[in-house]
Amino acid sequence: MNGAKLLKKIPFLSALSAKHLNEVFRLAEELDLGARQSVFAKRQDSDAMYIVLAGRIKIFTNSASKKRKTFAYLKEGEFFGEMSLLEGTTRTASAQAVEPSRLFVIRKKDFQRLLAQDPSLALYLLRTVCERLRRANEEIEGLLFRNILGRVAKAMLDLARRSGEAHGAGIVLKERFTQQELADVVGTTREPLTRALSSLRRAGLVAQHDGRYSIPAPEKLAGLCIEA
Repeated sequence: MNGAKLLKKIPFLSALSAKHLNEVFRLAEELDLGARQSVFAKRQDSDAMYIVLAGRIKIFTNSASKKRKTFAYLKEGEFFGEMSLLEGTTRTASAQAVEPSRLFVIRKKDFQRLLAQDPSLALYLLRTVCERLRRANEEIEGLLFRNILGRVAKAMLDLARRSGEAHGAGIVLKERFTQQELADVVGTTREPLTRALSSLRRAGLVAQHDGRYSIPAPEKLAGLCIEA
């Protein structure tokens, strides 16, 4: 498959012409990572954005008390690291490969040239940034006003929306998550996460089989998200 056809599958770049896509393919670098290998760390200087070609990337931060908050798990076709290129600041979070992964690396000068070549890219980027800001606002609201059950319910529904598949009346997560990974997504530790999951299982709102979580009745689980 030539460069243009490969990049055409990536939503962020799909608006570019074949000529521009081939130029991006020529300029971009491929980066292969092993499981748990770091892409970049919080507060590092930024000089590139990344597109996931294969594997899974975790975006996270650590607090002074060594708690970890995972903001997102990114899969094939998704991108990250773009905000620091626009702002010219350091990284606001860390990125790490969850499993063996392959990335496209687009350097700052080439990224800015892309935006100048096609205004539709800037519009797509703006929509993505707004969606990520909306999710961040919801996270803050959840930390302030929801109890642990509500926060776990919201996290499960968000994961299902991003990477779930219909199964009868319910949803099954396509990816497997450990309890520690879920705790990082919720922004808590394993002990309260485990208690919350046990309560949700007993209520029939969450199930697990072969490492994959499922939500038998999404509308019922959603009811917990609005409870303080």
